[in-house]
Amino acid sequence: MGAPPRIWALLGAHAGDNNQVIALAEALQLPFEAKQLEYNQLRHLGPRLLGPSLLSLTRSSRREILAEPPPDVTISSGHRSVAVARALHRRSGGRMHPIHVGFPRVSPRHFDLVIATPQYPIADHPNVLRVIYALTRAATSSPDSADAAQLAKLPQPRALLIVGGPSLYWKVERARTLSAIAAMLDEARQKKGSVLVTTSPRTPRKLRNDIARALKAADVPTLLAEPNRRPSYPSLLAAADSIRITADSVAMISDAIWSGKPIALVPVGKSLLGSLITPVMDLFYRGRPIYPQDLRGFWRALENVGVTQQVATPEVSTSDELRTILERVSPIVGSS
Repeated sequence: MGAPPRIWALLGAHAGDNNQVIALAEALQLPFEAKQLEYNQLRHLGPRLLGPSLLSLTRSSRREILAEPPPDVTISSGHRSVAVARALHRRSGGRMHPIHVGFPRVSPRHFDLVIATPQYPIADHPNVLRVIYALTRAATSSPDSADAAQLAKLPQPRALLIVGGPSLYWKVERARTLSAIAAMLDEARQKKGSVLVTTSPRTPRKLRNDIARALKAADVPTLLAEPNRRPSYPSLLAAADSIRITADSVAMISDAIWSGKPIALVPVGKSLLGSLITPVMDLFYRGRPIYPQDLRGFWRALENVGVTQQVATPEVSTSDELRTILERVSPIVGSS
């Protein structure tokens, strides 16, 4: 047998993007090398203007990329990595096979495969694979044993709320979030369970403080977790009996779906920009997702598989989704 293909997982600044890249790389069950890339201010030019170049990388990242021959396969996510993947493809003389997860903001013809969820305005193309929810590894990672012991002290059923934060067109609303927590506390009181809440790096500090006060005043067992602190996010997903998620994050919702637990969405509201832009875009581009992403398309797709504001187990098969993805990815990797 020949040597396995050289696979680079291109990682960036966003945990959600990185989790999808690593999840796909691990699913291939082949050796891969994670390349943690850092970007300079030129990243703001975007992948269309940058083209196939390494200009948006810091000097140290550029040096690392150029220290070796291009790999056989790259797996990337997020628009920052697009210029790098294209540069590596050109440097390889077209031999390399780039695979992208998400919206590359350039034509899919620049990749062997683009794996996209419904919120992205990507035109139909033979190189596009559309999936309802994102590939993730957070829910399939083994929980930390120390975390598990700590969380086991909280009575079941354990209800978990995952709180995101504002994005371009959407915002997490304080009233709806605190109302969801109040309902969870009431349910925990009736069922003699507990409530867990975890914030994200995007959660506004004021909202985080409001959540902390609500949990501190509760008369049922509670826990407030924060990013990069114990208990870890995978441990929380594993310990929860049900999960609610603010509807602003495709990655967090996908994590919850992959957990296999009953889930529900906490609605979010439009930001000021969203209130101004969405009516205009809907008028001129009716039925098409708004650039760079339109969460309403994602929510509609979720509703079709039973993910709504009511707690329920999604009508999906994560094993079937993984099989569908690998049926497209494996031949690309195998041809390297």
